[in-house]
Amino acid sequence: MIAQLLNREFLLDAADVIRTDLLDAAELIDRREDVGPLGKVTAEQVQAAVEELRRVTAEEPMEGLASGALGEPPSEALPKDDFAYMPREPMLAILQTVIEEVTEDQRPEAIESGAPEDERRSGGGQAVMSDRQLAGLELSHRDDGRRAWGRFEVAKPKIFSDPRWVLSGAVILWHRFKNDKTQFGGLPDGPIDIADDARILLVGDWGSGTKRACKVAAQMRAELDRGAGREQHVVHLGDVYYTGSKKQYERYFLANWPVHECDDIDSYNLVGNHDMYEGGHAYYETCLTDARFSRQEGRSVFALRSSAWQFFALDSSYANQALHGGQASWIMDQLDQNPGHRTALLSHHQLFSAYEDGAEQMGMDIQPVLDTGRVDAWFWAHEHRCLTYRAHRGVGFSSCIGHGGIPEYLVKMNPQKLLAPLKYDYRKKFGHGLEPWNTFGFAVVELNGRAMRVRYMNEDGNPHHTEELIA
Repeated sequence: MIAQLLNREFLLDAADVIRTDLLDAAELIDRREDVGPLGKVTAEQVQAAVEELRRVTAEEPMEGLASGALGEPPSEALPKDDFAYMPREPMLAILQTVIEEVTEDQRPEAIESGAPEDERRSGGGQAVMSDRQLAGLELSHRDDGRRAWGRFEVAKPKIFSDPRWVLSGAVILWHRFKNDKTQFGGLPDGPIDIADDARILLVGDWGSGTKRACKVAAQMRAELDRGAGREQHVVHLGDVYYTGSKKQYERYFLANWPVHECDDIDSYNLVGNHDMYEGGHAYYETCLTDARFSRQEGRSVFALRSSAWQFFALDSSYANQALHGGQASWIMDQLDQNPGHRTALLSHHQLFSAYEDGAEQMGMDIQPVLDTGRVDAWFWAHEHRCLTYRAHRGVGFSSCIGHGGIPEYLVKMNPQKLLAPLKYDYRKKFGHGLEPWNTFGFAVVELNGRAMRVRYMNEDGNPHHTEELIA
């Protein structure tokens, strides 16, 4: 990832410049002039992209400092979106992908190794997010201390030999997101049998490819080695950044995944919202065709079952924050067929949160399952935090494990009363700067018959919390 592309103001300025240039390009296409790479798109497709760029540059909110009833980080800290801006607007994530990939292809020498000095300082000498930056676009600071690079110019010759590749790439990917979504993989024929003492490693929002995400993978590998002799499974709860492209899956996800091809360890990957920003094609065609993920049989929905527990992995992203394809009815059938099993759900989006909105439509879709009173646990990601919750909304225990690879600001670093229904909020600070960045990590679910133990590990390999679900 490139530092400038993780700065909100830089990206919005880039979006505005690209919008203006696309308006000029549309006129050239209409006149049937030589437009180079833009010959791959139509004037109508250009106009659709222009309209979306106009909307997002006008409406995209600033994330700023983490907020909430527990209080704010130190007033001297800079907003999160100066360092780690991961927009949930698909078009902005598409621009991050296109600018980065065109730069790498056309002007790799324009990318310098090393994070900007202020990012290293805020991380205690380590890069919080990125260890690469664009050369010649030097970091400066405004009077209020905010990061700034000045207005971005797509046509800057030291970065792009032909900026029309950026323009055409943005239009093509926006068209793919809107009109060329991959086919839904369908529901599984049946569950995958697992051992009564199986171990399941869970990590979410890990697919960033950053050094810290790779550090999490190394600790997961060490945990798998310690568990040798027991049946083990590894599940990613979704999101490969920026847009789940083929290159991002190959470079950031598959190349760093902690399970090796020779291992007798099964791997699984839920689809996240970022995985769908190019229509979900690489999720199905690149990730799920990798031999390590073969147990999913090309489906985004799957189930694991021991003699006591059943885990249902949901697709909450094909239809954004909703359950597509009859998933809730499928779970109800499984519950009817196995009345004695304890039940856990896995998803990318959260049912609820102490800090953000829950996935409202998903909640309505799953309500018949919750009404049975049989959902003992639910693990999700999407929010880049490590949280556990007491019984709430028909779920006995729930946990957010979305702190695998994207930095987030802590709401409070010192102990404070937790917002209901929070039970645990991991608040270990990363680095020594003013910015209160979170510490990454993952979870280890250990089954013992009808009992479940969940251990939470950080990016340094240290345990920091344990939950017990008694038989």
